[in-house]
Amino acid sequence: MAGKGSVILLIAIVYAFLVVFMLIGIVASIYILMMLVLRPKAVGRFVVVIPPHACESEVATLLCAARLRVGLMGDIVRGDIVALDCGMSEQCRLQCAALCRELDHTTLVNP
Repeated sequence: MAGKGSVILLIAIVYAFLVVFMLIGIVASIYILMMLVLRPKAVGRFVVVIPPHACESEVATLLCAARLRVGLMGDIVRGDIVALDCGMSEQCRLQCAALCRELDHTTLVNP
């Protein structure tokens, strides 16, 4: 009798692992389908407009968030990020330029 209970427990553990991996597969499939639907079809540019009153941390947050968004969509090679300067301070502009050099496919444009 003791052997029968351990076999049932082993089968329950195997089924639990199968259910977990099936759920992971379903979630991954939904994620892939969403990325196929939401992915832009052509080469594009993502424009980040930096307001005049932005401080250094806001600029870094805006640029890094845009870079992550482009990376999440899988367009790192196809997409560029253009940071448009709308009157930043000189110190903020220097930090933004350094950050643009550090990030791939990111440029700072002055109007």
